[in-house]
Amino acid sequence: MVLSKNVSYADLARCMDPALVIVLSEHLSWVAEHPGGLPHSENISQSHTAWLMACEGFSELEQKFTERLYEWHAKWQKRFEIEGTAEILAKGAEEIKKIKNAKEREKRARDLYLNTVYLMVGDAQKYIVTINSRAEFLQETIRKTWHKNCSNDSYSKILPSMESSLQSYEETFFEEMRKIFFEDQKDSTPGIARQEFLETIMENNNCDLILNFYFSKILRHVSKISSNLCRFYSKKWALYARGFRNRQNLLPLG
Repeated sequence: MVLSKNVSYADLARCMDPALVIVLSEHLSWVAEHPGGLPHSENISQSHTAWLMACEGFSELEQKFTERLYEWHAKWQKRFEIEGTAEILAKGAEEIKKIKNAKEREKRARDLYLNTVYLMVGDAQKYIVTINSRAEFLQETIRKTWHKNCSNDSYSKILPSMESSLQSYEETFFEEMRKIFFEDQKDSTPGIARQEFLETIMENNNCDLILNFYFSKILRHVSKISSNLCRFYSKKWALYARGFRNRQNLLPLG
């Protein structure tokens, strides 16, 4: 059986924690052997409290971090104005343009990059680490509430065991999402960001424009990562906390 055009049940199982897949299989096997044991409860594994916590909590978290990112943007703009970074960048760019040796040019551009854009990237990375930590804390609070509201029978343990078995995959997925941008900007080989920086300063004399380009680029990517993180978990828990039953569930998907 196929879940979607590109994802099969076998693919899904490979993403799950093997030990918890066994637990899930045991619950599903019991349910298959006891078709008449369906609980009389209207909503199996539903928690209105957990559903509300997810819908409201992650929305507030996303809004809070959007505000903090704009504070980051303003802080670095002010810092660069005070330190005269555009002037330093312009002077360094002019010197680099005079160098004929390509390797020496790259080395000087790297040093200039490390003293400007690299510092912004490192500071922005702290925001992602923080929001990831906050999201995990909120998720754990929701999870505990949800488990507490679930009955202790195999039907009611199907969704909790499925959710638990996919935790490690979720963590890996978001870790890779973060690395895609931050490793390219810092330590990747052959130095994608540093090469881009060199090409930018070689082609443009407006160093204010160069700095604004990186401001916008970093802000856009960090906003995208934090937004995707919050919206994923909000929709995930709105889905799980709805539980399941024979008829259409009244709680929306978030």
